[in-house]
Amino acid sequence: MLSLLSYSSLAANKEIKHSYQSCTMITTELLTTAQFYNRGVPLKELIDSLPNLSPEGEKKVKSTYELIQQSDLLSTYSAINSDYAKCAKQVFTDQGKPSYGSQDYGYYYCAGENKLRYEIILSIFLKQSLEDIIPQIPASRRNIASHYFDLAETEGLEAVFDLMASSLKHCVTQVGAQ
Repeated sequence: MLSLLSYSSLAANKEIKHSYQSCTMITTELLTTAQFYNRGVPLKELIDSLPNLSPEGEKKVKSTYELIQQSDLLSTYSAINSDYAKCAKQVFTDQGKPSYGSQDYGYYYCAGENKLRYEIILSIFLKQSLEDIIPQIPASRRNIASHYFDLAETEGLEAVFDLMASSLKHCVTQVGAQ
């Protein structure tokens, strides 16, 4: 069951001024940690395998594993993605839309894509039909919704969240390649 959790690393802390890049990078780190948990990597093994892991980074890894163990993987994925959307929204409120073609625009784009994908997952969780949500999705993204619905039916929401995390990391890689 998806529960409302808040992840302290991102949750719209008014004292920290994030950028689209910082929101995105923190989120990808947390999602990657959740993916390692889902693949059965023990916490100690993960920490030992990460080169140059800072004490703060180790704390984030441990906190993510603890959050999953206290709630569940789906709730943790949901909390991380919800906080990402809140973080990006706060950046938009503070800074607006970055100029097209800038590196920050790439992270802004990744945040928007992730928000749309997260909304699709929430629709699946709420048992809405594909036919009901398709009209609400831009035509260029409807195939994503169809694929997510199919994947949820065959492999479950954890698989959809995992794919969504990988899609965000792919988006970030594309930004870095520019």
